[in-house]
Amino acid sequence: MPAPRLATYSIDGATRYGVVTDNGIVDLSSRFAKDYPTLREAIAAGALTKLVEDAAKRSPDHALDAVAWQPPIPAPDKIICIGVNYPDRNAEYKDGSDAPKYPSMFLRVPRSFVGHNT
Repeated sequence: MPAPRLATYSIDGATRYGVVTDNGIVDLSSRFAKDYPTLREAIAAGALTKLVEDAAKRSPDHALDAVAWQPPIPAPDKIICIGVNYPDRNAEYKDGSDAPKYPSMFLRVPRSFVGHNT
């Protein structure tokens, strides 16, 4: 079973978060915003498993084409990225380079992130 995909998105002028499925988005912010106003607080509270389990019992609330994607975590403190971190990287890039012994690490600033398809 694939890992759940969590997202932050906007719809009807409100920013929300939820679980993305093939059929739409299960809106978790409408159910958990009192305890976890954003995904940032849900992560800090160790609540992602709870949220994903709840979403698995529900049908999507929004169609995928009805939302505007936002960066997943609002106002992050720091963003540490890991590059070249999967075995099929060389097959995907087809650049003739050897697989690195270690993945690369780099920092990103919050303003360098945008939502999907923006």
